[in-house]
Amino acid sequence: MPLAPPANRNKTPDLYIGKLAALSGASRKAIRHYESLGLLPPARRKGSYRVYSERDVFLVHMIKHAQTFGFSLAELRELVAATAHKPRFPLKIATDLIVRKRAALRQSVVEIRALDRQLAQLIRDMKKMFG
Repeated sequence: MPLAPPANRNKTPDLYIGKLAALSGASRKAIRHYESLGLLPPARRKGSYRVYSERDVFLVHMIKHAQTFGFSLAELRELVAATAHKPRFPLKIATDLIVRKRAALRQSVVEIRALDRQLAQLIRDMKKMFG
């Protein structure tokens, strides 16, 4: 994945949805879904065809990559919007998003450990009562 989005959406060669899918690793259906959610800027049109740019490839690839780290589309909305509309990658927004995700994961670990302790206690209690 490129480290920064291409600067201008309109100065790159035209890409149709199949090429965008191939370059980004997302399905055509996923790309249309991202558009319907407003994650991707509306595609330009050439007749009845959607036309995309290298910047769109970056955005879709970024979404797919972030999802592999457990980010939901809702969590990515602000980052994708900022990336789509700014010439530089919004590092602060991305960093804040990751910090929030890490905090949520740490809280989940605390909750899972507490549940594990409760289950271990349940086993001990059952052995006392029935063993």
